[in-house]
Amino acid sequence: MDLGIGARPEDLDNFGALTNMPGLTYNAKRTGYIVLGLVIFFLTSMVLSPRYLVYDDRPAKSDIIVLFVGSDRDSRLREVVQLLQEGYSDYLFIPVTFGIYKAWSGKGGITAIRFTDIRAGIDLPGPRPEQEMTDHFFRKNWTACRFPRFYEATHVEMLLAKKAMDACRFRKAIFVSSPYHMKRIKIIANRVFDSFYDIKCVPTRFEKSLKIPLTAQNEIRNATSEITKIIWFCCYDLWERCGFAEAGRGVLLNFTSFGEL
Repeated sequence: MDLGIGARPEDLDNFGALTNMPGLTYNAKRTGYIVLGLVIFFLTSMVLSPRYLVYDDRPAKSDIIVLFVGSDRDSRLREVVQLLQEGYSDYLFIPVTFGIYKAWSGKGGITAIRFTDIRAGIDLPGPRPEQEMTDHFFRKNWTACRFPRFYEATHVEMLLAKKAMDACRFRKAIFVSSPYHMKRIKIIANRVFDSFYDIKCVPTRFEKSLKIPLTAQNEIRNATSEITKIIWFCCYDLWERCGFAEAGRGVLLNFTSFGEL
């Protein structure tokens, strides 16, 4: 079929010269620049992340201590016990198990209690056997409260902590976790709690903080994980605040009943 396009040899030569090599060369250079930029960003993050991730509030007398558990649970629990013994609070709440505890009068230990032991009329689940406090139990609470699936787990733990604090009318809390978790916890806390609350983010003193520069494999892994989670939280938090997820944004303010747990 004749489309009316000249078929002179010089036209074909010019067409090939204009469409093939320049475009490919430009794309290759641009891709190279992007890859180089990402590598530089990653390496810079690894060097500077310890300074960014480290956050430490001084503990103050509070209504409750909130423990964010993890693989290094023992060191975090030791910090909680130390704070209880030092008289910073009488109560402990663990969001993952939705368990609340009270320190003994001599501060030598803690025992599980019911929320109604703090204030009558609180419609929250009571203590459960330890063997029932599993990840499945946490996910069940997650679903019952209708928190979006894409939420970061620490974000959900904090929303559960706020639910418990509001039920008990607590306004002052100490959040305890590992040193490399504290920046993320602080960022999320600033979004979940307003200025009416007094939140202290206290890392456990029984676990080493991140070193500068990062050298150990586990430190690099922890820092990379934290930065990724912070970016993910900031992305979906901005997405919700811009009004693209009305239902998810409403969860932050309107908690539903637990139902049958």
